[in-house]
Amino acid sequence: MADRLYRRSVQLAAQILGGHEAVAQFLGTPVEVVAGWAAGTAEPPASYVVRLVELIEQRTVNAARTSTVGRSK
Repeated sequence: MADRLYRRSVQLAAQILGGHEAVAQFLGTPVEVVAGWAAGTAEPPASYVVRLVELIEQRTVNAARTSTVGRSK
């Protein structure tokens, strides 16, 4: 189950940032390491998972706020 969470977090962050290379730059780690997380062959450190989840949450909340503001006008 945890490996699925890691893979999904990396995938969503890659969608937000523009790919695995961008995720690697965001986290300050080699792109090969990020690719391993995305493939499920390795697990990221907890501190990286927290950063990815925070990024995803921030973008999701911002998108929801924008959508709500747009509908209320």
